[in-house]
Amino acid sequence: MLSRLGSTSFPNGKQRNSGLQGSYSMARIQHEITDPRYSHALVYRRPCLRNRGGRQQITLTGPSGTALSAIKMADGSRHGDLDAAFKKLQNGSDIRGFALDDNPDEPMNLTPGKMYYVGRAFGTWLRDRTGRTDGLRVSIGSDPRLSSDVLSASMAAGLAHEGIKVIQFGLCTTPAMFMSCILPKHKCDGAIMITASHLPKNRNGAKFFTPDGGLGKPDIKQILQTASETAAMDGLLDANAAWYVDHAIVAQAALECDAQLISKDEFLEDYAAYLRGIVIDQINHPDHRESPLRGLSIVVNPGNGSGGFFATKILGPLGADVSGSINLEPDGTFPAHKPNPEDAAAVDATKQAVLETRADLGIMLDTDVDRSGFIDRNGRPINRNKYIALAAAIALKTHPGATIVTDSCTSNGLKTFIESLGGRHFRFKKGYKNIIDKGIQLNEEGIDCPLMMETSGHGALRENYFLDDGAYGALKIVIEAVRRRIEGEPDISVLLEDLQEAKEAMEIRVKILADDVQSEGIKITEAFKEWLDAGAGGNDSWSLEPENYEGWRVNIAEKGGTYGWLLLRPSLHDPDIVINVESEQVGGMATHLQHLMSFFNQHSFSVSTNLVTTYITDNSSSSKNH
Repeated sequence: MLSRLGSTSFPNGKQRNSGLQGSYSMARIQHEITDPRYSHALVYRRPCLRNRGGRQQITLTGPSGTALSAIKMADGSRHGDLDAAFKKLQNGSDIRGFALDDNPDEPMNLTPGKMYYVGRAFGTWLRDRTGRTDGLRVSIGSDPRLSSDVLSASMAAGLAHEGIKVIQFGLCTTPAMFMSCILPKHKCDGAIMITASHLPKNRNGAKFFTPDGGLGKPDIKQILQTASETAAMDGLLDANAAWYVDHAIVAQAALECDAQLISKDEFLEDYAAYLRGIVIDQINHPDHRESPLRGLSIVVNPGNGSGGFFATKILGPLGADVSGSINLEPDGTFPAHKPNPEDAAAVDATKQAVLETRADLGIMLDTDVDRSGFIDRNGRPINRNKYIALAAAIALKTHPGATIVTDSCTSNGLKTFIESLGGRHFRFKKGYKNIIDKGIQLNEEGIDCPLMMETSGHGALRENYFLDDGAYGALKIVIEAVRRRIEGEPDISVLLEDLQEAKEAMEIRVKILADDVQSEGIKITEAFKEWLDAGAGGNDSWSLEPENYEGWRVNIAEKGGTYGWLLLRPSLHDPDIVINVESEQVGGMATHLQHLMSFFNQHSFSVSTNLVTTYITDNSSSSKNH
C-alpha cells in the first residue's frame, strides 16, 4: 500500500506513517493508468519528493516499478479546489453527494476518500465538543444503498484514525442512530447515519448526532472545513483524484487501523424492543397487554429501504397482521418505486395493498424511516396537511391549548382546524431542523409545544427527544387507532372530517439563472414585498399574511367568499424561487399565478418563468371565472 513520509502517533500510542506535512494542496495524479495490472486496487510504494521550479513532484512507484507523477503547486493552489469540493457536500444540516459513477451528468463527488476525511473531522469535532481525548464511542449505521457499505467503512476508518471506538450497526434507520446515543446499553457519544433519504440510488450522504440531537448547519460546515484541511495536510487527495488514488487512501488507513477500535452490533433488535415497550405501555390493553395490536391488520410499505423491520420486528410481534405488507426487503436499487411517502407510485401501491387485503391502515416509510405517511382503510391518503391535522388532533387531546409548529407551506384549512381544537398554529419555515429548533425554543420559553411537523412527513414530538422520527410518528397513529377500538369509537379517519381541503394545491418553481443565486433570490423576494406594499399591482384581493418567517405569503380573496393563498420564497437548496399556491376554487391557481406574472414582467430578473407560464396556458380556460 501507499507509504507516506514522516511519522506520527496514533492516539493509542502506536506509530504510523503520516502524510506529507505542510500547507500544500492535494497531489494530483497526472497519468491515466491503462496497464491491465492496475485494473484492481492499486498498490503504491516509496513516494519520492523532488523540488522542480516552484512545484513539487511526487513520484509514486507501483508494484512493478512503474513511476506515476503527481504535481502539486507550492503556493497551495489546489487546496482551494479541494476545499470547494468538500463544501459542495453540505446540504443544510446533512452531507449529500453523488456516490455512484453511473450517470455522466452527475459525476461522483462523495467518494470513500472524502468520507474517510469526514470521519476524521467528526472525530476531531467530537473531541473538541466533549473535551475528552479518549474513550469516545461513535456508532455508524446505513440504509441499503449500493454505496453505503464502502462509505460506512471509510467513515469508520477515519474515526478509528482519530482513536475513536466505532460500533458498526449495518442496516439501520436515522431515528435509531440517534437513540443509540440515548438507550442505556449503548449511550454512544456520537452517531452517524449513512443515507440520502428518499433521493435516487446514486446519491448518498451522512447525518450526525450526539445525545443532544442532530448537528446543525454550522457544525457540518466546520466538519467539512476540518476534513478539507486534514486532507490538504496529508497531501494525497485531490478534488478530482482518480478512483485508484481515492480508494488507496482508505485501504491504507484500514491497514493501519487498530482493529480493537472497531466492533459490530445488531442495534435494530434493541431499538425495536424499545419501541415495542412504548406501544405496550401507552396502550395498556386490558385483555392482552403484551399483544395490544391483536386483531389489527396493517400494511407496511418501506419502499425497499431500511424500514422493513417496522413490520417484522415491531408491529408483527405486537400482534398485528402484517401479511399484506409490500417491499419489505432492503434493496439499494429501489426496484418498486421511490422510497418516499409523497411519491405517487408509493401511495398507489400502498393503497392497492390496503384495499386488496382489507387492512385497517397502510403505513409508508421513506428510506431511512425519518418520515412516514398513511392510507386509511378506505384507500384515502393521509399525508401533508392531513397527516399534520391527525397528529395535531392526537397531541391536543393530552395538551389542550398547545402550540403546533409547522413549515410555511401548510394550508389555511389546517390553521382553522388546529384553532377549532383549541390549539395555536405557529407557521414557521421549511426545513425539519428549522421547525424542530423553533419547537425547542418555544418550550424553553415556557410555551407548551408538543408537536413540530412539516408537510413532507417529517415530524418530531417533545416526548420523543424532539427527534425527527417516522417510526415513532406512525406508532402514535397506531396507538390512537387501538385506543379508539378499545373505547368503541369510530376509525381514526373521522378525526379529519372537519379539515377543510383546498380544491387545488401545488408547488411550482421559477429558475434563477444568475451566477449569484443567493443575491438574486434576495433581490426577488425583497421586490415582491415592495410590490405587495405598493398595492399588489392594483389587486385589492391580495393581502399580506400578518406573520412571515420565510419569503412572503399572501391571502387571496376569491369569488364566493373563499380564500386562496400564495407563498413566494427562495429554495433552501436549489437555484429556484419556490411558489406554493392553493385555491378553494377550480381554476383559481391559474388566476393567481397569472397575476403573479405581472410582478415578474415588471422586473428584469435573471430567471426563467417557463413552468409558470406553461401552467397558466394549459389551465387558462378553467380560470376565466375567477
